[in-house]
Amino acid sequence: MLRGTTPIVLALGLAGCLPENPVLDDATSGTSESGETGEPIEDGLLGCPAGEVCTLVIVSQTLDDRVEVYSAAGPGPTYRGSIDVDLKPNPGGNIAGNNLDEPYGLAFADQTLHVLLGHYPAREQGSLLSLPAASLSAWGNGELVPTSAWFEAGLPTGAVTMVGLERLEPLSLLVRGARLHVGVFANDLLVPENLWTNPSELLEVVPETGAITSTSLGCTGAWSLAVLDEVGDRVAVACDGDEQMVMLVADPDSGALVPECSGDIPFSGKRVRTLAGDGAGGVLVAEQPQIVSDSESSRLWWFAGDCSLRGFTELEGPTSWELRHLAELASDVGPRWLLARGDGDERGVLVLAGEPATGTVSVCGRLDALDDEGAWLAAGGSEPLRPHALAVADEGRSVAIGVGPATTADAAPGWGTVLWVELDDADDPCAATVSSWTDLSASAPAVDAMVPQTWRRAPDVVIIAEVGQ
Repeated sequence: MLRGTTPIVLALGLAGCLPENPVLDDATSGTSESGETGEPIEDGLLGCPAGEVCTLVIVSQTLDDRVEVYSAAGPGPTYRGSIDVDLKPNPGGNIAGNNLDEPYGLAFADQTLHVLLGHYPAREQGSLLSLPAASLSAWGNGELVPTSAWFEAGLPTGAVTMVGLERLEPLSLLVRGARLHVGVFANDLLVPENLWTNPSELLEVVPETGAITSTSLGCTGAWSLAVLDEVGDRVAVACDGDEQMVMLVADPDSGALVPECSGDIPFSGKRVRTLAGDGAGGVLVAEQPQIVSDSESSRLWWFAGDCSLRGFTELEGPTSWELRHLAELASDVGPRWLLARGDGDERGVLVLAGEPATGTVSVCGRLDALDDEGAWLAAGGSEPLRPHALAVADEGRSVAIGVGPATTADAAPGWGTVLWVELDDADDPCAATVSSWTDLSASAPAVDAMVPQTWRRAPDVVIIAEVGQ
């Protein structure tokens, strides 16, 4: 079904039109000669000087309604700056009630940063915000880009768009070539799981026109997406509401992603939220109890490319593991993954190895340097931290990690961090060790308990983007 919605296009014609809480409304389209796809942007928050390559780490601070940008490699300062997306400000950082925008899914493509706002313009409706690098070229060097700047006549080039998705809890973003996809959870995360009955969707969105095409995923509670091949024609989705993995393939005629098969996890009432490809067309899916338990286990389920079950692995311990995020690692010696584990003193980042003959997965390594050097304690040891999110560069030797508080209280500051980790060049990632790591957020404004705009409570989504030539 194709349904047209009209995006806000935040171009020069809307100068001075920003209310305290802008609404999605009809607007004219905008164009920019210097912001066209493919032309390098040299300045600003998402730019890179001519002739250089910059590796950016972009982070959704989901509870603090802010997107942070860091430079992990390339010229210029480490902390590029941040983007304020707090369109319904929470007094004193309070995250209760309806004043929640919650930037979640992130994607960067064609020199445009796409951000999912989970609860804007209303708590029950999300939007897709698209910010061309050209539109942010006047900001950088540690500045916070205010929400009002999106609407001001001072934007040098590029048109910022916001498309109202009119869906509940759009959580995940995926870019395939020129196609932009949104995974929709479709249910209220604050109600009991037995009330998650609405079917999930995969949307294909054209930000410039607001056109949305919807495909039913055949599951409930779609949480995250993983690309299973180099071109993005095979994709898997983790469905938390009915404990499924659904595999999607590109239709040979239209190119649209459509469901091909599914794999069931035979335990109800579990958390099924993260998954990662295995490098051979299959996928590894994490499953765990809703809360850490001493009577239930967490497991890893390995599905082949036809959704048949290769095998599963029970993760043993006195309590169930908290499986925060899975990420595929490039390897020539067999399937390898990184796992962010969040429970108690066991928190850390582990390396996993898959055995295709048996379908089992084992822990074969750990990024011990992060444990030894205090990565899981906030500055001054003020509170315990845990890895929230992982992003791996294409070569598999550079990793960005979002690190946040183990518990997050309403209207309380968080001293989270963003780490950049370089692994040594071992042939097998299981044997790789940390050659260096950097606390990127040490270059950002320090957390001030009295200033909510500095808090880092939930760096739940991290992506790596390379810009420049």
